[in-house]
Amino acid sequence: MRRLRIAAPIVVLGLAASIGLTARAAPSVLDAGRNPEPLRGAPLRGETGLRLLVPDNPPFVLDVDTGAVIPSGLPATSRGTLRIFGVGGRAAVVVVHSRWKRADMYAVRGRDSRVSRLGVGTNVWPAADDKSVWVQSARSRSRCSLRRMGLDGEELRAPRPFPCATGSDPAAGSLGVVTRRTRVHDPETGGLVLKTRWGVLAAAGTKLVLAGPGREFTLLDGKTGAQRRLPWPSILGGRDAPAVDPRGRFVALAFADPAWLLGGRQALDVWLIDTRTGELTQLPGMPAFVSLKRTSLAWTDDGRLVLFGEDNGKDAVAVWRPGERRLALKTVQLPERYGASDSFAILR
Repeated sequence: MRRLRIAAPIVVLGLAASIGLTARAAPSVLDAGRNPEPLRGAPLRGETGLRLLVPDNPPFVLDVDTGAVIPSGLPATSRGTLRIFGVGGRAAVVVVHSRWKRADMYAVRGRDSRVSRLGVGTNVWPAADDKSVWVQSARSRSRCSLRRMGLDGEELRAPRPFPCATGSDPAAGSLGVVTRRTRVHDPETGGLVLKTRWGVLAAAGTKLVLAGPGREFTLLDGKTGAQRRLPWPSILGGRDAPAVDPRGRFVALAFADPAWLLGGRQALDVWLIDTRTGELTQLPGMPAFVSLKRTSLAWTDDGRLVLFGEDNGKDAVAVWRPGERRLALKTVQLPERYGASDSFAILR
């Protein structure tokens, strides 16, 4: 497990409509690192209490401790792409795309996978309380609205006009919702909270991880304007979807190569940003060979990072808590899946 301490200076700026970045650039690449290997770790022993909502048509629940595959209660569909979003490390929202700018949405809660319909919308983001979600609907190609829905299906706030965002725009932690990659809006009022020079990749609490400049990252405090440059840490050249600790401290950055420098095997590399210290830490056993379309990351509400993935037709669950020296790994037997998404969520 490699760590990198960033010595770049911190610059505190005023929060104007646009935040400029002037910190000294760090190197774009660390060192050559180790080459990808098969996913490895210590055997996962004892009770984890984990149940995963796994993409399929319909999704099913995997009990990690027993290996049991349990029906989720969600309906099967023939209307398009399925995606699963985690909420607070203990619940999920399932999005089934259908017609243009309209998707059916369902919340799934608890170990017994209680299902509630959230209606239709275009995009969804967890609210800051991790007990509700913001659902966007499109009135036209340029006009949208935002409503707040409880995970029990109750409407907590009626729709109000809101700048249109896309599915690739993340929630901005406790600051709001990102639109156009660089703008953070208060979901209650729709007002602009801040604007960044580079696109927001992920957010933990008030800390934003920006995808820039160039092949670097910037850790920005959205309240104070303090910033820190971070180098591209991986030997892999592409990015995959990050995962944010719901407690607001860590961001797991995922790097990917779909053909490992044209050698044929797909590879994943995961590095952890501690947003309190700016320290970068590579997960044990990384980089690893995985099927990228079958592999993703999610955090539990008690601070464990879970990797659920596949390589060479074998499904595996890896569990890691920051500071541990090895992944805890378990191979599981799953039915053939037909879901179009690699995302999963944790039910607790």
